[in-house]
Order: sequence, then structure tokens, then C-alpha cells
Amino acid sequence: MNRVFNFDEQFQLSLSGTGDVKNIGWLCTYTPEEMIIAAGFNPIRILGSKKLNKSESYFPINFCPYLKSSWEALLNAEDALSAVIFTNSCDGMRRLYDTAEHYLKDIPVYMLDVPRNTDIRAKDFFASKLKDLKAFLESLSESDMETDKITHAIELMNRKRTLLAKFSRLFFKGHTDLRISDYYKIMELSTSSHINVFISEFEKFVDSPGREGNTRSNNIPEVMIIGNLITEDKLWDMLSSIDLKLVSDDLCISSRYYTTLVNNGSSGQPGGTRPEKDRLLRALSERYLSKPHCMRMADMGAKISEIEKKVIEDDVRGVIFITLKFCDTMLYSFPLIKQALSKLKIPVLYLEIEYNNFSAGQIKTRTQAFLEML
Repeated sequence: MNRVFNFDEQFQLSLSGTGDVKNIGWLCTYTPEEMIIAAGFNPIRILGSKKLNKSESYFPINFCPYLKSSWEALLNAEDALSAVIFTNSCDGMRRLYDTAEHYLKDIPVYMLDVPRNTDIRAKDFFASKLKDLKAFLESLSESDMETDKITHAIELMNRKRTLLAKFSRLFFKGHTDLRISDYYKIMELSTSSHINVFISEFEKFVDSPGREGNTRSNNIPEVMIIGNLITEDKLWDMLSSIDLKLVSDDLCISSRYYTTLVNNGSSGQPGGTRPEKDRLLRALSERYLSKPHCMRMADMGAKISEIEKKVIEDDVRGVIFITLKFCDTMLYSFPLIKQALSKLKIPVLYLEIEYNNFSAGQIKTRTQAFLEML
């Protein structure tokens, strides 16, 4: 890539909004966007407002900052939404759903029950819950969710995930001159713009020439970032300003979002004699419960194995563990992850941040000291 990257220029149409398309908001990567698309809506991830005014009065001070910022966005009607889909990903999300159900009189809300296990019974259970979600979406669209619409939506989302995975490989291998902040801006945009418009612009961007050479120095330490939903521009700008080679991550905004495609072929699918719609819903269930785990899933050992595999394959020399304040699932998973990585002789830096309310200078100093140690 031989020219200066201009985010606004490259994604002009994607940044211009979703126009007259009806949007449905979602918050968790276990929400099947395919079903939203098949119902005739555009899925928009609620990334939240950076400045809080109203939402602080609805929740206690020790409440998840992402959920408070999401509630601020909903109160301000920053996105014209036909509905909002929540998941039971954590207790905070359930409290946000209760609040939305009580106060958002004009926006339908739905709670999707996502199991914490990933065995066959859990996948069958989740498929049954997707059938309930299908009925909810059909009531909104006032039309049936036909099989061909579900199939098309699966193909569309698989295409987007494939492009994001290809782009991420280029970025993590150093084959672009993009900054860390540029990479995560694109990841955010991929979840919050019109899907067809984004794919069209992103495909041209990923396939553009000038992406073959490695642009990074060999003397910079290779680092992996682990965290939850981190969309803090100040943090990414800070990490972009120091000598850090990001070679891998495990975040809700990136790898946990695009990794793993939906297998919509009949071969190898459990229950091959099911009706076609049921088979497609089972395929969606299979994908979402087989993608990289969130820390809220029951099998923490499987999550640790995922991280260890990435650390080894990507030749990671250090891990930066970043969490939003008051996230219990991240807090109780950190000691287990740190213990496992210590056996691989991989040092870990723990950072706790809050939306637009942290000391960038202090975190920069701690990060630089950690990198010097590597």
C-alpha cells in the first residue's frame, strides 16, 4: 500500500448512513445477523455514545460502561431502529434489557437466550430459540422469512466474514501500512453500516494493489490483545503512537466477530432429514456456538486453549489484556488466562479502562514499560 490511508475517503458511502433502510440494533456477537437480513432489515451494532448525560441516572456507578453508553445511544435515538435484540450474555445485559423494555415504548425489544455450553443439546436448544427469534422478526416485517432469504443472508454474511478475515491476516502479518486505530475503525464500521454498501467498498479496498511487502521492523515486540468490546479511540490512537507490533487479537469487535463461517450445506449437518428452514437454523446455531468463545461461556478451558493456540501460531511474545471496568466475566477469567500463559513464558499486562474516561498518559507509560521488558 503506497498511498496514505484516508478512512473517510475510502469508506465514504459506508459512513454516509443507512438511508431509508430499516435497521435493527444488536449488541452481542452471538446475535445472528443473518436472520435480521433475511427478515428484510439491516443489522446495526450499537456501539454506544462516547459522552454520557442521561444514562448515568438509570444505573449504579459500578455498571458496565459499554452498556451505559449503549443506553445513552438508545435514549438519544442515534440510530433509527425498528427493534433491538439483546442476548443474555451477562447480568448487566439482562438489566439493560429490562430497562429498555420498561422505558423504550416505541422500540420493540427482544431477549435471545444463548446457552453457555456448546454441546449438541445446547446447539439444538439454541436452534429452537432461533425459531422463536424468527417469529419475532416475521411479526415486525409482516412477512414470512423464506428459505431462499435465509440462504442469501448466510451467503452475504459469509462473504463479509471472509473479507474481514483476509484483511485481518494482511494487517496482522504487516502487509499494510495501516495503524492500529485504522484497523479497529474498519472493524467497527463493518458492524454498524449498511452491509451491502460496506461489502462493496471493502472488497475494493482489500483487493487493491500494494499490499505484499512487510512494513514492520523486526525489532518491535509481537503483541496480542485480549479483551471484551473495546471501541475506545483514545486507546487505539495511543497504541498506534508507540513501537508495538500487533500480530493477533481476541476481541468482540474483531476476531470473535468474523471467525467461523456458516456451513449451509446439507452434508455433515446433524439432522439431515429436517425441513430446510430448520436445517438452516441449526446451521446458524452450529456456527454461533462454534465461533471463538466469549468469556461468558461455561468451558473456560476451551477458551484458554483457543488463546494458547493463537499465541503459538502467531509467535506472540507478550499479551495485553484490556477490559472495561466492572466486567465480572473478564475479571474472573484473567487469573486463569495469566496462569496458562505463564506456563508458555508469555508475560501479560492488565489494563482496565472506561469509555473516554481514563488516563492515556498513564496507560501509555505502563504499556511502554511492558514492551521494553519484552
